[in-house]
Formats: sequence, structure tokens, C-alpha cells
Amino acid sequence: MAFWPTKYDDSRRRRTPPLPTQTPVRPPAATPSPAIPGTASGAPPRGVAEARTALRLAQLLRGTITPLRGDTVLEILEPHRPRLVPKPVNPLPALVGKPQGQMVDALLRPIGQIVTDVLLPGVRDHLIDRLVAGRTDHEDSLPGAVDLAEAMRALVGRMRGGGKGHLQAVVSAIETDARTTADTLTRDTRPIDVGGIDRLARALLRFEVRRMALEALGGSGALLTVINQSRRLARYSLRRATEAIEGFVADRGLKTLHASLATLAQADGLIVIALRNLDDQEETKEESGPFVEPADRKAMNDWLSAAWRLSDTLFDLVGKAAAGGELDDLLFAALLRQLRSLHHFCADLTHAGRPAAVDTLKQRLVDRCDVLARLTGERLVEVLLAKPADPALARRLLARGRLLAQLLYDMNRDEAVEELALRIVVAAEALGGER
Repeated sequence: MAFWPTKYDDSRRRRTPPLPTQTPVRPPAATPSPAIPGTASGAPPRGVAEARTALRLAQLLRGTITPLRGDTVLEILEPHRPRLVPKPVNPLPALVGKPQGQMVDALLRPIGQIVTDVLLPGVRDHLIDRLVAGRTDHEDSLPGAVDLAEAMRALVGRMRGGGKGHLQAVVSAIETDARTTADTLTRDTRPIDVGGIDRLARALLRFEVRRMALEALGGSGALLTVINQSRRLARYSLRRATEAIEGFVADRGLKTLHASLATLAQADGLIVIALRNLDDQEETKEESGPFVEPADRKAMNDWLSAAWRLSDTLFDLVGKAAAGGELDDLLFAALLRQLRSLHHFCADLTHAGRPAAVDTLKQRLVDRCDVLARLTGERLVEVLLAKPADPALARRLLARGRLLAQLLYDMNRDEAVEELALRIVVAAEALGGER
């Protein structure tokens, strides 16, 4: 078995090596997650054709109106013309030289019924299916939801408010869905499991799409609701992550270890949640005083405090094991994975408003891992030179040294890796050429 840290092709896998085939804790039987509004459905969204046509029509109406462009408009609308609606005739050839506004109004008169009775209802259903029901079509590329929202608002404006009810229906559906989603997620009190943090992160990303769509639609009241629900969900997500790692700090039991591992294994999801929280702090600029701490800032500070205490606990356990203490090898690897995930969180949380504690924690993790690796290497040499020698202890230290070398490599500590690797090579040869 090669002792050298594995080379990875990308930074994410570099920080998160493949899990061992066995785990120190058998996860509990999977329980069905509560139904979350807005989760993806297998059925494609309605109104795909109408959505594409509406987007194209809005683009055509933004440009210079000419008789040729009028023919194009009538051509793309023809498949959507109801059977009993007469086929419109292009009025623009007779208006050449007239002001653009007059030509646009003349073109909209024969197509207005198609826009208000067919296109806008189709766009309404399409946006609701995508933004509320979470439907996508994996077999075909769909126009961007935000682009469609902008096109819908533009067409309603062109029609001087005609079809505004369809626009308001989308705004109302998004607002209701945001409340329902936040209520459903924040009522879940079950322990964090594998995928739990990532589900919360994906929900927050869907809130981002809702916000952009409402900004494009002009739904200011609904937009405020979505912003508040997103902030609420971000705080809840940080609290759940904090509770999970605080549990292991408190009793270090197998059940709490599983929750802590499951939480930190989803470091990318934690970064999404933390970024949303930091954006919320930046957007609101809530006032604070000696007795008042804004809720968003408190959620972040509580999380960072818990992460700091967890690092203390992990280094305490890992330090004893790296010195040769009795600890299951798989459990030792699990503890190192938590240190790796904490470092990943600190290193990749790039935000102008990130607290100074993030950088402090990152440097502390690096410094203590460097010290730990140096002590492990020295202890390994000491055991090999002892009289009488203890080959079993030396092999245990050798295996743990290899895991520490991989952790240092993932932290980009190349000099520390080389120093530890040299001792590992010497030890392996002394133990019979183990690789």
C-alpha cells in the first residue's frame, strides 16, 4: 500500500479523499424525508412552446420595428393562434416611415389576443411549474426562468397592462411557495443525516432564483417576503449545523459522532449556507449594541464558536491516537476527515464580509496539524529505536502517519508532508519494506 498522499484531479476531491470501505458508525436506517414544496418533479413543465415564443417575441419587440420584422412576429405566433381567431395581417407595410411607437401599437393590435389569451397564460403555467413545482425537462434545454420573467413583464407593459393578472398569479404562487417551503424545512427537528445540509443549501439556492424572478416581475411585496423567508432558513440551517457538532463536543458518543460527520462531510453545502448568511448581514446592516446582537450575526458567531470547540475536541482525540493511544483506525480516519472539512470550509468561504474568526480558525487548524504531524513522526522514530522494539505500535503509528500526510497534503502543507513522509519511508523500510 503506497504511503504517499493520493493526487487528485480537482480541489474538491483533493480535500475529500474516498471514504474507507467500513465506517466506525453504522448509520441508522434511512427514514423518508418530509415532502418539501418545490422539489424537482419528473414531469416536464407546461407551456414550453409558449415560453420560448414569448421570449422570442419580447426580443423582437425590443428592436427596430420593420415590415419584415412584423412578418417574423406573425410567423412565430401563428402556431399559437386559436382556431376562431382570424389570421392577423401585417399592418406595417402601410406605415413605413411612421414613428416606431406608432408601428409597435399597430402591430400589437392584431396579435394582442394571442398574447394575452395564449402566450401569457402559457408563460404563467411554465414559471409556476419551474419555480414552485420544481419541474425541469432534462431532455431539452429550457429558456432561463429569470429571462422569461423579464419577457413576461415586458409583454404586459407592451400591452399596457393586458394580461397583468397572469403576472400577478406567478408572483402570488412564488410568495406562497416561499412561505410553505420555509415552514416545512424549519419544522424538521430530526438529527442531521447524510444529505441534510445539502438539502438545506439547495433550498436556499432555489430562494435565490425566486428572488431574481420576483425582481424581474416587479413583485416588490412578494420579494420582501421571500427575502425574509430566505434569511430565516439560512439562520435555521446554521443552527442545525451548530447543534450537530456541539453534540459531539458534549459527549463524544457514536451517535453524535455520526451527526457531526454527516454535517461536516457536506462542507460545500455549509459554504452555501454561510455565504447566504453573510449576504443577509451585508444587505440588512442591522444595528447592534452591547445587549443586542442581530440574529443573522448571532447564528454565524454561534457556528464559528462551535467549530472552534470542535477543533479542540478533535485535536485532543487525534493527538492521543497519533502518539500511539488505543483508538480504532477507522475512527481515527473519521476524526481527520472532520478536520479536513473544517479547513475546507474556512479556506473556501470567500466573502468580503467573512468574520476574522474564519481566518483565525483556518490558521489554527494548519498550525496544530503541522505540530501533530511532527510529533507523530518523532514518536514513530522513537518507537523504532526503543529496546525492545514494539512492531505492532510502530505499524499503528505508520498507518496513522500516512493518514496525517494525506491531511497535510489536502491543506497544501507540502513542506510538512515531505518531513513526515521521510520518516514514514524510513519506518516502512525498518519494518520490512512495507509500502
